[in-house]
Amino acid sequence: MRSFKVALILFFLFMVGACSQAQQMSKDVYKTSAKIELKLKNPDYDRVIDLLEKAKTDYPDDPEICFLLGKVYGIKHRVKDMVGAFAQADKAGLKGKEKEEMKELMSDAFTTTFNQAVDFAKQVNTIDRYAEEASSDWSKYKVYCDSLEKIASRFPDSAYNWKACTSAEQLPLAPLKQHLYEKALELYELNMQLDSTRYEPFVNAGFVASKLNQTDKALTYFKKAYELKPDDLDVLGNYFAALLNNKKYEEALKVSDAILKINPDNVNILFNRAIILENLGREQETLDLYNKIVEKDSNTKDAFFNRGLWYLNQTGKIAKQLITLRDSMENNPKAQALIERSSNLIEEQKSFFNKAGSDFSRVLQLSPNDQEAMRFLGYCYLNEEKPEKAIEVLEKLVQNKPDDKEAWGYLSIAYAKKGMIDKAKEAEKKSQEL
Repeated sequence: MRSFKVALILFFLFMVGACSQAQQMSKDVYKTSAKIELKLKNPDYDRVIDLLEKAKTDYPDDPEICFLLGKVYGIKHRVKDMVGAFAQADKAGLKGKEKEEMKELMSDAFTTTFNQAVDFAKQVNTIDRYAEEASSDWSKYKVYCDSLEKIASRFPDSAYNWKACTSAEQLPLAPLKQHLYEKALELYELNMQLDSTRYEPFVNAGFVASKLNQTDKALTYFKKAYELKPDDLDVLGNYFAALLNNKKYEEALKVSDAILKINPDNVNILFNRAIILENLGREQETLDLYNKIVEKDSNTKDAFFNRGLWYLNQTGKIAKQLITLRDSMENNPKAQALIERSSNLIEEQKSFFNKAGSDFSRVLQLSPNDQEAMRFLGYCYLNEEKPEKAIEVLEKLVQNKPDDKEAWGYLSIAYAKKGMIDKAKEAEKKSQEL
C-alpha cells in the first residue's frame, strides 16, 4: 500500500506538469493535486502556490481553490496574499467547515499581525530610552549598540556603521524610528483587512499615523475606531485630540460632550473644550467654562493663564471703544452721555485688568518662573497704575530673560512713572537694541 500511494502522488504531479503546458485541467485535478502535496512530510509550498494560482486563474469563482490558496499563503506568512485569496473565496460563496476554518485562520493571523505591529511601535520607545541614556552617559552606548544594529538590520535601507559612532548626535535615530512606525502602520492596516470589526488596530494605526505626520489618515482611523467603540474613553479621547489638532471644532465639541457624559470631571477635556469655544468666538461660554475649571481644580495653571488672557482681551476691546468715544467727544465735548459712557468703560477696563492680574499672580504661585505670566502681570500692574509692583515683577523677568524686548519696554514705562528717569532711559535703550 505504501508504494501504491507514492505512485499515485507521482502520477498526479506528472499529470499536472504535463497538462499545464497543453490545456486547462479540471478544477478537481487542481484541488486534488494541491491536497496531496500538502499531506507530504515536507510539502513544496511554492509549487502548491503556483498550482493554485493557475487554478484560480482558470476557475476564479471556485471557493475551495481560493480557500486552499489562502491557507497556503497563511502557512508561508504571506498574510496580505492570504487576505486577498480568502476574500475571493468568501465572495465565491465558501461554506461549511472550510468557512469556519477560514475564520479561525484569519483570527489567528489577526493576533499574530497585531502583536507584530505593537512590537514595531514599542521599539521606538526602546530606541528613545537608549538615546536618552547614551546622551547622558556615552559609555552606555556600548551596551545598546548591538541592539540598535539588530533593530536596524530589519530594514535593508537603514544600513549604518553603528559601532563607528562617537556621540549621540551621530546616531541616525529619526529615520530608524520612521521605518519602525511605517512598518507598524502597514501591519495595523493589514489587521483592518483581517477583521474590520475590531477597533484596536484603528486606534493604534491612528496613533502611529499621527507620529508619521499623516494627520488625515490618523483622523480617518480614529473616527473609524470611534464608530466601532463609541463608549470607550480612550477611543473618544484620541478622536477628540485628532479633531482638535485638525481644527474641526464643531465635531470636537460633539465628541467632548460624549466624554463629559461619561466623565463630567475630566478637567483636561473641559480645558480643551474652552479653547474650542474661544476659537469659535463663543466668549461668554468660554469664560463660564474657565470659571468652572478653576472651581473644580484651583491648581490648574493653564486655566488661570487662559482666563487671564480672556480678561486682557476684553481690555483691548474696551480700548477700541474708548478711542471711538474720544473722537465723538472731541466733536461734542459737552455730551454728558458720552462722558458717562467713557467713565463707565474706564472703570470696567480697570476691573478686567485687576481680574487678569489676579489670574497671572495665581499662575506665578503655581509656577514661579513662568515668564509669560510675569510679562502679562507687569503689563496689568502698569495699567492699574501700580508701577512699584510692575517693576518688581519685570525686573525679575529680565533677569531670567534678558533678551525680552517687550519686558524692557514695560519696565521703561514703570521706571518713568516712578520718576526713575535714568533707569527708564536705560531700559528703553535695551528694548530698542533687541
